[in-house]
Amino acid sequence: MPLTPEQEWIIAACGLIAHADGEFSPGESDQVLAMLDEHLSAEEHARWLVLLGDHDALRTAFAELPPPLPAFTEPLLEKAWTMALADGNAGPAEIQELERIAESIGIDPGDLADWRRHWTEHARELAEHIATFAALLIHHDGAIDPEEQRRFSELLARLPLTDNRRERLAHDLRARPPSLDHVGATLASLPRERRLTVLRAIAPLVPASSQADLGRAFFLDLARAAAISAEQATRLLGQP
Repeated sequence: MPLTPEQEWIIAACGLIAHADGEFSPGESDQVLAMLDEHLSAEEHARWLVLLGDHDALRTAFAELPPPLPAFTEPLLEKAWTMALADGNAGPAEIQELERIAESIGIDPGDLADWRRHWTEHARELAEHIATFAALLIHHDGAIDPEEQRRFSELLARLPLTDNRRERLAHDLRARPPSLDHVGATLASLPRERRLTVLRAIAPLVPASSQADLGRAFFLDLARAAAISAEQATRLLGQP
């Protein structure tokens, strides 16, 4: 199924944000495409990978896209801001690019600033959920392997949290696993897009365990509790 104009706009805008700092890695292409709750066809995936790797072509393609409908403007720009926070904090280049994108579709700078504050609060709330679920996953088999510890630390470093909060979470969540009942209820209560974001963020921790099969089964159980299909959860794990 072809992408909608809004979905194409998300990819192009997020791609421009990812290019803003002058560096663009292959892994960032995957991050951009993950902004869509869609399983792209092989042809569509390949087409966007090529376009995302060419900054000039991407900017041209973005300029040719129709502007989003007013009802979609704020949530689509929030996707772009989420991309800006992918490494934990948005730098001046990402902020400037977001402002340029917003200006191109007629958004008032004051409105954008208010939205950004609101989006950042949401992002921090989601980061707390991601950290908690990641801790649950690395504790699931009763031991934290060195590779799990490393990936958990890297994940925390990428979350949009203050340094003090990140250090506190790292200490507390390594020392004592969160309650499965509480965490499961929390996951089920989140909007679907946020459930997917949490699962996508913690999926790389699964193969880090020396008991990856148990981790995979536990991950699929979490996905099931979150009302995410086994097929989609398996895709998040990057497995056929």
